[in-house]
Amino acid sequence: MKEGISLCMIVRDESEFLERCLASVREIIDEIIIVDTGSADDSVAIAQRYDATIISAEWNGDFSQARNLSLAAASFTWILVLDADEMWMHTLWTKSELMEWLEAGSEESWGYWVKVTSLLGNSGEERVTDEVCRLFRNDPRIAFHGRIHEEVASSILALMPQGIRHSDIEVVHYGYLDKVIATKRKDVRNMRLIRLALQQTPDQQELLYALAAEWFQQAKYDEAIRLLLPLLAKLDPTCGYHSDVVLKTAYTWRELGQIELALSVVENWVTVYDDFPDLLELAAVLELDQNRADRALEWLKQAKSAASTAGRYTSVSGAGSYRSLTLEGMAHEQNGRWAEAEASYTEALGIQPGNGAAWQRMLLLGAATGRPQAIASVAEGVSLPPAAWQALVSVALAAHRPEWLLRHAGALVPAQRAKPLAAGLALAQIGEDAAARAALRPWAVHAQHGPEAVLALWALGYKQRERGVPRRAAATRQHVAVPEVARAAEALLQGEGAATCGAYASSMALPAQALAAVGAWPAWLRLLQALPPAGALALLAALPPAARCGLLRAPAHVRAGLLALCGTPSGAQQPCADEVPAPALAAHALLAGTLALRAGRQSLARDWADYAARITAQHAAAQGRPAKTPPPGLQTLLRLTASGAAHAPAFQQQCNMLLVYL
Repeated sequence: MKEGISLCMIVRDESEFLERCLASVREIIDEIIIVDTGSADDSVAIAQRYDATIISAEWNGDFSQARNLSLAAASFTWILVLDADEMWMHTLWTKSELMEWLEAGSEESWGYWVKVTSLLGNSGEERVTDEVCRLFRNDPRIAFHGRIHEEVASSILALMPQGIRHSDIEVVHYGYLDKVIATKRKDVRNMRLIRLALQQTPDQQELLYALAAEWFQQAKYDEAIRLLLPLLAKLDPTCGYHSDVVLKTAYTWRELGQIELALSVVENWVTVYDDFPDLLELAAVLELDQNRADRALEWLKQAKSAASTAGRYTSVSGAGSYRSLTLEGMAHEQNGRWAEAEASYTEALGIQPGNGAAWQRMLLLGAATGRPQAIASVAEGVSLPPAAWQALVSVALAAHRPEWLLRHAGALVPAQRAKPLAAGLALAQIGEDAAARAALRPWAVHAQHGPEAVLALWALGYKQRERGVPRRAAATRQHVAVPEVARAAEALLQGEGAATCGAYASSMALPAQALAAVGAWPAWLRLLQALPPAGALALLAALPPAARCGLLRAPAHVRAGLLALCGTPSGAQQPCADEVPAPALAAHALLAGTLALRAGRQSLARDWADYAARITAQHAAAQGRPAKTPPPGLQTLLRLTASGAAHAPAFQQQCNMLLVYL
């Protein structure tokens, strides 16, 4: 057998990725063996340009059989296995250096764990790492097993129990990007192959794990837990995927609302996996779910110390690093420690400037506590990617913090190209209505942004009337047709129409958002008051966190009117209220309680907190999942309405932050 490396692959219709894969390894491999299972595109032609040996084989739904066909054709001493949608990243090694490293290993080294980094989302903004045996000796006793999720490690370990060593080799996988999954429908294919294999071997644990992973990926947690629990009871930690079964079981219990069961899974296995940062972070999340921030911080301290060992497990990007720091900031927020929260988010963004979660928390923290300097320091201290600047634009406008946009006007120019209405809305929020109109009017005829621009101009017209500008003059200056949804809102505002329950009331969401966006608060409140109780309730409950922070910027008389609109818990079951789901009722109660707190009406706030607790418990019971612990927002409201809470330091800021937690 010749000394060198054979690249072994199976391929079918991979012309989009194959060229990049083969180009990434051309300098370190000696031959390419490709089993083509029926490509109808240019895959074979691309492989031939790289002098690959092509083996045509009919696809029978068995990945291992196709893999082993490629292994049998390999003629060099070592085998590297890649998929077409992967790319070799260890470009610093030459072929001779790689071979020298392989041959320098002991005779007991029969294979190497390779870190496979899978890119997730639209463009790889998130990623998951895993260790897989992809580089191993060419030996006829080594073969792949499993119809799907095939693996070669078990046959190597059967020959040599300690025969697979860790390496720092990395492969990047593009097959989990959203567009690839949508195009290839791998979930459908995988489910079909797993079910077919289970018909032949219904008790095979690897297949049951694969099926559980598919249910988990599809968020069908009832199905997933039914398979995960018996697997967790039977599997040994030496099993290559045992740690992932532990993590998925705990996570699934959380998604099913069983926080204590989830935490018990972590606690039962943390002594075995005390260096698994993802599991330690999940424990912190579970503690935060129950408003136990100090205990969460203890878990996160352990997670950060385990960051260097994340590569040994199936791990998400940033585990033990910027993810832990982001969770640390959330724990500090829960304790009302704003400076510590800012420091954690700043450190997280220093490691990963594109960390959207930390950036969003910073923005909301600044909006709720009135600390725009936090945003400024982060923006000036790290190189923020375009997505982060776009988030700043959206959150700043929703939270009515136009000063942030003005302060960073230069840096925001690229982001505002993607959000061209932002400049006009910011001008409206600082009272420069004429300039706002001039900035928005050109976009009224734009194919994409036109509808939103027209609604904003309509809302500006209402804002002008509130300031004494005659209706006809305001309409003349707009020079745009009033959209149908705005005409319906006008009828309500002028008392000329009557909103009904159901879809009609929900159609007022866009006019309401437009009025709030330009700062036409009195008209916004009157529109909510004109809606039936369930419609107004639903609109308030659906407000995103940044928009809730924006309510803090509304005039005092508008906030007072909003609190009056919320009513009292005893009158909460009003006409049409039965159309609103229980979670929305609870969200409405939390918002009402928070507004009451800010207005100094502690007793009313407590009534709303108790009402939210009853609704939440009743909903959980109806779902067959009794809520042992109230959600964090409700726990915080209950704490802030307790006797004597109003005299605690930073009480008002904690009330403001509650708007974010709802």
